[in-house]
Amino acid sequence: MNPSLVQIISVVVGGLLAITGGLVSTLVLERQRRVVDARNLALAFKGEITALVEHIEERNYLNRIAQVIEQIESTRQPFYMPFHLRFRYDRVYDGNVARIGVLKGKLPELIPLFYTRLTSVLEDFVSIGDGSYASLELDILLRVYRDMHHFIEVVVDLGHHILREIDRDYDFA
Repeated sequence: MNPSLVQIISVVVGGLLAITGGLVSTLVLERQRRVVDARNLALAFKGEITALVEHIEERNYLNRIAQVIEQIESTRQPFYMPFHLRFRYDRVYDGNVARIGVLKGKLPELIPLFYTRLTSVLEDFVSIGDGSYASLELDILLRVYRDMHHFIEVVVDLGHHILREIDRDYDFA
């Protein structure tokens, strides 16, 4: 074979190998970066959701609401649980909602559902505490408290489910 042709083929093959190597390494590094980014995001959500669920459980909100329901039923007098929201409890969610699609499995669906339901419960708490519900009939006020109790149970259960999903999907357990 002609030495010039061998030299040209060597240069072309070498160039192709260099381009392929560069492309493959770039793709592998990018994939690894996405995996690490998703894992870090999952860990951040795990922390925030754990804090929220534990806060609800440690403060015993379900029992408090059950006691208020019993009190209203026995006295037939309205009671408006004081509640003031002084802090935002969804900073991780709010700061990362646009990136939630990088998470594995059903997490991109479950996490917004958790925060939406939690926000709904907080809105009811605020409305009870600020007097917005003061004009409700007693039976309707009772219904609001019963619904809040149910929704808090749903939020806590969903939070625990999400935490199990994160642990399973990202091997955090």
